[in-house]
Amino acid sequence: MKTIEEMIEKYQKRFLRDDEDVDAVAYAIVNSFTREQCLGLLNELTDEELHQIVALFVMDKVKAILINADEDIERDGSGFLH
Repeated sequence: MKTIEEMIEKYQKRFLRDDEDVDAVAYAIVNSFTREQCLGLLNELTDEELHQIVALFVMDKVKAILINADEDIERDGSGFLH
C-alpha cells in the first residue's frame, strides 16, 4: 500500500519498534486524516486487506459491547442481562 509505505517513510524515526509507540504514532497520524483521506486509504486496500480491517473493527466493537454488558452485570449483581 503506497500510502502506508509513505507514512512509514515519513515518520520512521518516531517509531521505536515498540508496539505501544507504533499504536500511538499510527493513531495520531490517522486521526489527523480527513474522512476523504481515510476513504482514499481504504480504496488502496486489496479485498483481503479490507476484510481484515472490517473484521478487526467488528471484533473491537463486539468486545466493547460485551465488556460494557459485563460491567453492567457486575453493578447490578443479578447475573442476568437485561
